[in-house]
Amino acid sequence: MVNASSSLPEWRVICYSVLYLPLSVALLPVGVYVQPHYAELGISLITMAAIIFFARLSDVVTDPLIGYLSDRWRTPIGRRRPWILVGTPLLMLSVYMLFLPPESPTTFYFGFWVVAIYLAFTLMQLPYFAWGAELSSEYHERTKVTGRREQFHYIGVVIATALPLVAGTVIYLGMQGNTLSGLLSDVSSELGAVMSLRAGNLQTILEWLTIFILVAIPVTVFICTVFVAEPDQVVIPRRKPTLAASIRVVRRNGPFMRLIVCYTISALGGAMTGGLSFFFVKHVINAGEWYSVYLLVYYSASVLGLFGWMALARRIGKHRAFIIVVIWYSIWAAFIPFVPEGMFSLFLFIMVMKGCTEGAMLALPAAMAADVVDIDSARTGEQRAGLYFSVWGMLLKGGVAAGGALALVIVGVFGFDATADPNLARTSEGNSKLSLLVLTLTYSIIPALIKFVALPFIWNYPLTEARQVSIRARLERRGVKVSASTASG
Repeated sequence: MVNASSSLPEWRVICYSVLYLPLSVALLPVGVYVQPHYAELGISLITMAAIIFFARLSDVVTDPLIGYLSDRWRTPIGRRRPWILVGTPLLMLSVYMLFLPPESPTTFYFGFWVVAIYLAFTLMQLPYFAWGAELSSEYHERTKVTGRREQFHYIGVVIATALPLVAGTVIYLGMQGNTLSGLLSDVSSELGAVMSLRAGNLQTILEWLTIFILVAIPVTVFICTVFVAEPDQVVIPRRKPTLAASIRVVRRNGPFMRLIVCYTISALGGAMTGGLSFFFVKHVINAGEWYSVYLLVYYSASVLGLFGWMALARRIGKHRAFIIVVIWYSIWAAFIPFVPEGMFSLFLFIMVMKGCTEGAMLALPAAMAADVVDIDSARTGEQRAGLYFSVWGMLLKGGVAAGGALALVIVGVFGFDATADPNLARTSEGNSKLSLLVLTLTYSIIPALIKFVALPFIWNYPLTEARQVSIRARLERRGVKVSASTASG
């Protein structure tokens, strides 16, 4: 057996992290492509919104339950692997059925497979995150694990964005008279035709995404579950607490409560930006046909930016690096209202500088969350990363849902019309100056200010590297050890 605090080789971290790529590709299209496709097939948007809302609401029950059970159940192949292996076929089946519906799907059909895909995602993601928290007990190695995982997450987002664009291009080139040289010689005018084909061929887009997901998920699950060791824990024997008692222990974990308050507030602000990004690019910058290009560049910057933020966290600590990330994000967000209409290149540069923080906003707090589980282990003799990350995921989903809804309510109150012609902006026939100003501020300045509200909770964060090392030493002295074999488990 090899202690979990020993150095994790880079290849093993990658084998763990790669699973997050197809998971990201599987979830993103539900809102972006699946809902518009079902709308074309006759399902009401309001009905779909209600179904998705209640499906997400069920996470309040399923997240803590699955987190708790994945901590309690021990099998010959570990605590986390069985949940991932159970969730894998359910996710694959759900993707196939939801992404490739019959010609006349019923409301029940849509609702059943939406619930199934969210349940499958929860079954896989929560134990997967808990597993990542347990791969190493070393302060900086946890940052490496969460950082690599988020890089693969955003690579998945890039793929989910790029595949439809490639599909639109292939359809465009298959039409008589269209050539690649013609497209490249006049990209600015021809890209609109490509984007139109992309938007008008949702069935083809979903077919491409389904093929990629159904191939990538079993491959990455195999790599992760075979080549990554799952730590086995030796705990101090004591009476097993109930789910309710375990949640009370979580509430008494001061650093964790500070962390989730900060993270939830930050996620709320980020969701406001995400919910309005398309509307801002289309109606304020007047570059809606370039939106997919913006997403590709923005999320690519997120992947690359993580290298720098992870290095900074190693030098100054995770919570200090997170503070700098928020400040950097806010500085560049402050420039957005001054971008002139039509200046897409300037907007793209600002968003690259701002977007390089996107991955760090997720990776650094997740690495800090892995540290706070050590406090619980020191108090209880248990390793309950699954429960902690279920609370983490539940509050994150709540913050994202609240942020997206709040942003839409604000711009709606001030009269923004998503169906208006961008070329008639700031006229009596289009969106007014006030509505576009509110859209701009809600997209940029207000989310940055909300993230600043979160900083006091993390400013004097007590769980530094020195204290985390002390807690781990205390755990070792008490006989609570986390160890992992170099084999598959």
